[in-house]
Amino acid sequence: MKQNMGVADRIIRLLAAIILIELAVSHTISSFGNVATWIIALTLLLTAAIGFCPIYAIFGIRTTTKKKLN
Repeated sequence: MKQNMGVADRIIRLLAAIILIELAVSHTISSFGNVATWIIALTLLLTAAIGFCPIYAIFGIRTTTKKKLN
């Protein structure tokens, strides 16, 4: 798998995952919503860690920067 996520995208996903985990831990969300929140948060953490998003791959989206050759 080639990375298709840039640094900014990965940071945003990491911050969103942290916020969702805090909501899940504090039981701010109902029981079913809490499970969904954990699934979304863990998915965001995983994609941020590996730098690959399957949905981006399906639609051909890349947020990585291309290095220019001199």
